[in-house]
Amino acid sequence: MEVGAVVFLIVLATGLLIALGLFVRPRFEGPAPAEVRIRETEPTTLEGALVAQLLSSKINRVQYHTALASLAARDDERNPMSVPGEDRPDACA
Repeated sequence: MEVGAVVFLIVLATGLLIALGLFVRPRFEGPAPAEVRIRETEPTTLEGALVAQLLSSKINRVQYHTALASLAARDDERNPMSVPGEDRPDACA
């Protein structure tokens, strides 16, 4: 067989497989674009509320960082975390 005939058969087979795949593929049956609704939800955490305010330009970056820092300090007071090894007597100082 000639090389040209083999290339032709490969191209023909590839084309048929692509056509078959497009014909048999499942159709998307979602809602029409007019029916799609974006659900807006209220933030459930203080961090989420801060991000929402930042994104809506109600606060600036400096205010956001200050509020987040005070939130972290408050969280550290309420729920202190210990680093592993701090409570061992043989730990390095």
